[in-house]
Amino acid sequence: MIAALVLLPGLAQAQIDNSTLDIVDEPICFIVRNTANYGVLGDFKTAEYQREDGIISRHRSNFRFDEAGAVDEDGNPSDRAEFCSYGPFMPNRTLELTIRTLFPVFSCDTRVDQGEILIRGDRLADDSGVQTWAECYREDGTLTGRPPK
Repeated sequence: MIAALVLLPGLAQAQIDNSTLDIVDEPICFIVRNTANYGVLGDFKTAEYQREDGIISRHRSNFRFDEAGAVDEDGNPSDRAEFCSYGPFMPNRTLELTIRTLFPVFSCDTRVDQGEILIRGDRLADDSGVQTWAECYREDGTLTGRPPK
């Protein structure tokens, strides 16, 4: 089977009105903490915006946390970090949080102006692996729970 992508000239390119984006003058800072007994990787992404050259882009910040309670060689916690963002935020001051291994295993949009965001993890009952998730803040400020298995 052969697949082809044909670009037709004259079709409108997607546009983003940067003047309507939620960007703050002072950064919003928040803590993310891993409570699982294993390390986790992930990232935060902002809303999309349009660069001056017309390219649609977004900011991304990666993280890597050790297991709950871990400290680095200087005695500082290595299971948590503080993040700060000016945006652009998605509605209600949310950012996209993704937890991954080699591929994404969990994703949510979470408010970052509500408090500490906790990453959770449990070994599956049949000992075949783990389930990893974050307690994200919904748009109304309430926390999400554990996703269905």
